Amino acid sequence: MEAVGSDEEWAAPSLEELLPDLSQEEQLRLQNQLRESERRRKRHSKNSPPPTPSHSERERDYYYIRRVRDALRHYNARHPGGEFDVVKPLMASRVGFRDQVWFHINFWARSHSSNKIKRFFAEVHYKPSATRFVTIGSSTISDMIPIVEMCIIIEEPLCQYKRSCAFCPAHFDILHPKGCRKFVCGNDKDRIGQRLTLCDTNIGFGMPFTGWPSPAPSPNSQEEGEKRGNSELGR
Repeated sequence: MEAVGSDEEWAAPSLEELLPDLSQEEQLRLQNQLRESERRRKRHSKNSPPPTPSHSERERDYYYIRRVRDALRHYNARHPGGEFDVVKPLMASRVGFRDQVWFHINFWARSHSSNKIKRFFAEVHYKPSATRFVTIGSSTISDMIPIVEMCIIIEEPLCQYKRSCAFCPAHFDILHPKGCRKFVCGNDKDRIGQRLTLCDTNIGFGMPFTGWPSPAPSPNSQEEGEKRGNSELGR
């Protein structure tokens, strides 16, 4: 069982601990991201060393972990006997929609029954509570209530899933469930009518274990061409 405690106390396993427990497909995907990160470092000249990452791996995990826990709590409540524990947040994107902040996020979680690690997709948004309040410094503000629209396992093969939607750029590698209305915000069927307010999507956090911002998209990428068209939404 996942230890009960605050988000600050939670910590993901190291790359060395995690890699042997991933499926072959997830290992290959992660290794490709690490190789791309290393190539980017080598492209910097000796007179222009790569910048120091602005956030540690623990800081990026801490930023994402609340959304992941909210989503997985929802999943576990609906799958008694099939529960999972959080292993590692992957990437997330966020957008303003219906006066709330919405998140799409991928993460890894471990099955209680099989001990296998699976990738999940979750769509979570937050609304202010009318009865619950939190104190931050000298200010008291409404607590935010998580609303989980969906949290599902992304079954392999992973190549069958899209990496983008109306607000998730493909280079974030957030795999989305198939079907035009499997998720609410940014889906293919409704995105034209949805007035989305684009946010600073990942606050400078990089891909897992790389310490770098997610790689820039290729100008010839079909998915990124779709994303550029989608960016007109909400203007």
